[in-house]
Amino acid sequence: MPASLQVVAVAPHYPGRLPGDERWLIYLDGPVDPGATSRVVSLILTEHITHAVIYLNSPGGSLVTAMQLGRVLREHAFDTRVGARTADATRATAGTCHSACPFILAGGVQRSLETGSAIGLHRAENRVPVSDQDAFQHVVKTQVVEYLAEMGVRVEVANIMAAIAHDQIRDLTVDEALRLNLLNVGH
Repeated sequence: MPASLQVVAVAPHYPGRLPGDERWLIYLDGPVDPGATSRVVSLILTEHITHAVIYLNSPGGSLVTAMQLGRVLREHAFDTRVGARTADATRATAGTCHSACPFILAGGVQRSLETGSAIGLHRAENRVPVSDQDAFQHVVKTQVVEYLAEMGVRVEVANIMAAIAHDQIRDLTVDEALRLNLLNVGH
């Protein structure tokens, strides 16, 4: 897997698209690194992208960056979908959206997943050791709860996240993700 979030875009004039479908397909694959938001924004601005489906396949990474990226996607009214790019970039397959990735997913207007995809959560961990872990977790939870409310996702996601050790992942069922409004379109 790459060391940073790879951004691959497919313009809307690909073969096999439905007439009138002007959506770009944008694949975000790999760890969410601090530079990810600027790479995605640069693509959106350079290509003048107004309609897109953002496919997510990530083990996680920077929670702060994931929330920034989610806000950018919501601002542009893009849809998000858990899925991985295949050799035919116009067709996705099952993907993984763990750790910070669900916070990017939450930024989509329509949020869905490819069949067989996984969405998983765990407690955040600071990359630099902190002297007061409880205070750090309180700040994280406050920011996460605010973000989830802003995105229309049930804040219960923050409680699930806080209950799972950082070195573990708790995959959500599709029904749970729908109930929590992390997904709002069934597959």
